[in-house]
Amino acid sequence: MKKLVFAAVSTFAIASASVGHAEDAQAHGYLIGNYKITDQAVYQQYLDAASPLAAKYHGTIIVFNLTSTALEGQPGPVIAIAEFPTYADVETFYNSPEYTEARKLRIASTEGTILMTEGFVPPQQ
Repeated sequence: MKKLVFAAVSTFAIASASVGHAEDAQAHGYLIGNYKITDQAVYQQYLDAASPLAAKYHGTIIVFNLTSTALEGQPGPVIAIAEFPTYADVETFYNSPEYTEARKLRIASTEGTILMTEGFVPPQQ
């Protein structure tokens, strides 16, 4: 029964995602951070420097949680996800002079992982 419910929920989630992106054929870009903070004072400097930058580069912070709950594995407690119109926009933001400077503060104050990825675009029918 659990498998049937999971399959039904998964199918609904995929169908719902398809409806939401049907007219948007280009995948959005995402910058995903998962880490733990090792120096709170320097991390606050990073937040102060980086917070206004995503919007400047057409991004939106869609997830930011300092105490996420791990269900599997050993991820850090911080999860941050920024969505951009395209993958190229993520690259432009990440490599911008402003974020390059702010990034030094994050690197100095955290341990973890930062990923860039494209979102899912269902096949057009």
